[in-house]
Amino acid sequence: MSNQTQQGGAEQKGGRIEAPTVEHTQPGPSIERPGQADAPAGTDQSHTIVVLAHDRHGALDRIIGVLRRRRARLQGFAVGRNEFPGMARITIVMNDSEVAVEHLVEQLRKIVDVQHVENLTSEQTVARELALIKVNSNESQYSAEIIELAHLFGAHVVDVTQQTLTLEVTGSEAKVEKFVDSLQNFGIREVARTGRVAMTRGVE
Repeated sequence: MSNQTQQGGAEQKGGRIEAPTVEHTQPGPSIERPGQADAPAGTDQSHTIVVLAHDRHGALDRIIGVLRRRRARLQGFAVGRNEFPGMARITIVMNDSEVAVEHLVEQLRKIVDVQHVENLTSEQTVARELALIKVNSNESQYSAEIIELAHLFGAHVVDVTQQTLTLEVTGSEAKVEKFVDSLQNFGIREVARTGRVAMTRGVE
């Protein structure tokens, strides 16, 4: 009888068990996001997708599940009511290539709760964002300066305490960003932004 036997992938020689030889392979290619391989390099840009979906249990989870599986690069996600009873309007802002966004739109349309999906371009869109900014106002001089600055941006004071002023501003994302930056010197305590909401211009 031969003195070589196999035990669980190991080789036994003369009473001594030797571990099997392991072949080292090169790591495989990195996993690409769906649609990523078709996109030319440097084509990423901001896209606004509007989804109309039935406002029922689980609908939002299914939409978010699609975004997660496709590794969507989200910049904003706003949910609210619209002109149709029982429907929710979801505005998704993401930074990606046109090809990747088209793939995502196709997948969103397959969700049973979704009634309509539209990819809006900046040329045909009216887009706005609302922000609430709470700033320090311990001195009356600061309060006057803050209110004057708010008027320049079309902002409104919505709450006043002995220590703070809370301002509301509506406009483009660039306008909101500039207003927030202008208030930094006064000491910002808190900022709440809705993210972008949008619709097409004129009559479709």
